[in-house]
Amino acid sequence: MEEKIEEIIKQYPIQLTGKRRIRGAILLEAKEGLFTLVQYKDSIRRLAFQEQIKQVLTDAGYSRVDAGISNSNGELLTKDSMGNRWFLKHWFLGRECNLKDENDICQATKHLAGLHNVMHYPAETDIEEDLQDDNLEILLERHMREMKRVYNYIRGKKKRNEMEICILNLFQKFYDQAGFAHMYISEINYENLRNLCMEERRVFHGSYNYHNILFGEQQIATTNFEKADIGIQIVDLYDFLRKIMEKNGWNTKQGIRILDTYQKERPLVKQEAKLLYVLLLFPEKFWKQINFYYNGKKSWMSLKNYDKLLKIESQEELRRNFLREAKGLLF
Repeated sequence: MEEKIEEIIKQYPIQLTGKRRIRGAILLEAKEGLFTLVQYKDSIRRLAFQEQIKQVLTDAGYSRVDAGISNSNGELLTKDSMGNRWFLKHWFLGRECNLKDENDICQATKHLAGLHNVMHYPAETDIEEDLQDDNLEILLERHMREMKRVYNYIRGKKKRNEMEICILNLFQKFYDQAGFAHMYISEINYENLRNLCMEERRVFHGSYNYHNILFGEQQIATTNFEKADIGIQIVDLYDFLRKIMEKNGWNTKQGIRILDTYQKERPLVKQEAKLLYVLLLFPEKFWKQINFYYNGKKSWMSLKNYDKLLKIESQEELRRNFLREAKGLLF
């Protein structure tokens, strides 16, 4: 592996001084700055799209993005002797966003709103058909079918462990929430909002989480645009907000502060606000845990997943309190 890395690095205009492995990449220290080297498995078309979005952000003043570096042949991807493709990109000194720190959370929220204000795919550039977001309405329907399938499977078992009994006890409450979320999304003219976002070429990051938000001495750095796409941007806000709320026990004041901070920079239109509420209402954490259960090994009980289910149950009243407050603010 070391020989492969050396082979790849020689094809770039950097003078290497050190290297080490980090999460999902190899961090390179060079006289020219910091870089990361990652093995690339997606399409060249996806890579071109991501680099175009990074250029849009750079032109708008958000220069701290992990833009790619061309090799000596002027190409973004470099093959090793085994045919694997590698991608070299800029990196930054900094710490990840602390989800327990209110100042970090507010800065990251404001930063996200700023990104959304300028993340529009250039009008002169063609949009490829595979660069379009999933239909959330269809996604919710599929998740509900998956939830029902798990419920029916457990109901059909003669012997059930503690985790399976817990799933059955919680199921109806969370399935009802999923049903309400699906009902609301059918009432907000979702397709109209989705088509508008496509027409305006709005882009969402797709993975705006604490790993990809780096705080340094200068502007916040935004990294890892692999899941960026054209579509409804508030999915980023939902993902970021939900993760923070789960980590902080569904602290209502904190959640409302995030919504206020975002809307000061980028006010939500009515349809976006209602869709955000729908996404928050859908019991995604519960769905994920029972999906892990169903798709995993069922001959033994995962204590880790069981503990997560118990935590979901213990936080449900706080989650409902936040949803009530958020609905009043968003509507």
